[in-house]
Amino acid sequence: MTFVSRLGAAVLSGVVLAIALLLGAAAPASAHSQVISSSPADGQRVETSPKELTFLLSEPADLSTMVVTLTGAAGPLNVFGEPIDRGVNGVGHQTVSIPVTQTLAKGLYRVTLKVTSKFDGHTSSSEMVFGVATDVVTPAGDDGQGTTSFPDRARTVLQGVTLIGAGIAFGLLILSGLSGGRGQRTALVCALVAAAAAVCGGLLWHVGNGLVVAVAGTVGSLLLALLAGVPSVGGRWREWLAALGLVIAVAPLALVGHAAAQGGMMTVLSTLHIVTTAAWSGAVLAGAIVMVKSGKRMRLSILRRVSLVGSITFLISLITGLLLANGLVPSVAGLFGSLYGWGLVAKSLLVIPVLLLAIWARARMNRGSSASLVVEAGLLITIVAIGVLVASQPPPAAAKFQPTPSWQADTSAAALNADDLLVSVQVDPNTPGSRFLVVKVDDTRRPSPGKVVGVKASLGDKDPQPLVQGADGLWTTRVDVTEPGPTAVHVAVARDGLPVAVANSTWTVAPTPGTLEGGAALTLYVWLLIGALVALSLLGLVIEGFVLRRDNSHGDADVDGSDPRESVNV
Repeated sequence: MTFVSRLGAAVLSGVVLAIALLLGAAAPASAHSQVISSSPADGQRVETSPKELTFLLSEPADLSTMVVTLTGAAGPLNVFGEPIDRGVNGVGHQTVSIPVTQTLAKGLYRVTLKVTSKFDGHTSSSEMVFGVATDVVTPAGDDGQGTTSFPDRARTVLQGVTLIGAGIAFGLLILSGLSGGRGQRTALVCALVAAAAAVCGGLLWHVGNGLVVAVAGTVGSLLLALLAGVPSVGGRWREWLAALGLVIAVAPLALVGHAAAQGGMMTVLSTLHIVTTAAWSGAVLAGAIVMVKSGKRMRLSILRRVSLVGSITFLISLITGLLLANGLVPSVAGLFGSLYGWGLVAKSLLVIPVLLLAIWARARMNRGSSASLVVEAGLLITIVAIGVLVASQPPPAAAKFQPTPSWQADTSAAALNADDLLVSVQVDPNTPGSRFLVVKVDDTRRPSPGKVVGVKASLGDKDPQPLVQGADGLWTTRVDVTEPGPTAVHVAVARDGLPVAVANSTWTVAPTPGTLEGGAALTLYVWLLIGALVALSLLGLVIEGFVLRRDNSHGDADVDGSDPRESVNV
């Protein structure tokens, strides 16, 4: 079995095992539980005191840690009951209701919610303002941004150290057969540092998934340390064991990533992304380390081995990263309007020179130069550092970052025909909340064949309710509009001596101001980038194939006369 097939089979086996363990034995986790939307919404006016506050959280939260405060004109109020878990929807968003035990008087109220993630202990806070029979001039508008404490940041950094340390150790181990044993000491140090980081992370957070991450990180890193410290361990299974150690050490990090709360395919993508990123970056960094004092023939062998590992892992890492970004960043505004999004942009921009350097290095592979690999390694360290920063930030899940809908809200009354009647319908004001449903009925025949004696109407799937006619001739009733967008309207008009006239139509409710302003979704752009990456990767493989054929036809000359069997510990 060739090196490529052995390495590919080892990585694939380890990843499949890790995914099975993550999906079968561990509950979904998250890194920040933010408020996506609420009822009442931030900035909303309600006409009567709400009986409960409802929050839609981006990721499951530990309700025992939830702290909600309400401040009115007279100061803080103690009016909340215990939080009620209303369940988690299909994309991992949790709905929580908090009963309001007292009637709130007319005025403005400010709500502060602080909640801790159910599995990893990260804390987020949100603020909102609503009015009871009072207009809100300026909402709180914090958009659910998370607060990251020092222990949270420390854990994220330690997890990054585990990932890169285990990755470098893995890279040095799979290159050891070509480098005459170079870098074994460095591999041992990197593996021990990764294990120490996992232990420290466990000391900071050792419950639930935190314990899983700490134990797995320690065990996998120590396996890599054993392989580096005792070169005789493993024999021909050495590459399998190195790949297995890497997977054990870093795959469980998917349990505490932002994507894990959505479960299913997002967990699979996160696992693949973490493992392949560690393998790719580790192989490049290891290659840069062992090539420093190697002869040309040895450098050629190392470059080819690094290139082969990159061929297996590079494209998978980038594609899964783009798909994860598409699932976590809802829109263009979310990408460019949040620190999380800008971190992803920075990572993507740095990948471009890495990819170009890889193609350039393949085209000049016969020269055995290590310069491009060293630069590529430096860029990868920067990318990993930015990745750690991104992991410590909440994704842009706030309502304003949700994609702008394709539909247009109605701005004037909708005219409907019901038998010989002209019926006009509108919601006023036309935003979610406690609103008025206004109906105007005009007879198209003169004289009227029958007097209008009653009107019933319904919005959405609610039961029809009677409307009351005012002095202006309009029929009105109060309705609760829960969501923006198109909703069905049903109107029934009763007249003396005539059958009930029925009209059905659709009314489009406008979003609450400050929401659904994210612009286009990222899906189209992500797939275009994936197509470009696949094309560039294929170009790199074509160039490499051409270079290998050229080298095979001309032969490799060892210019500096270095002995490929030289063995110097780094």
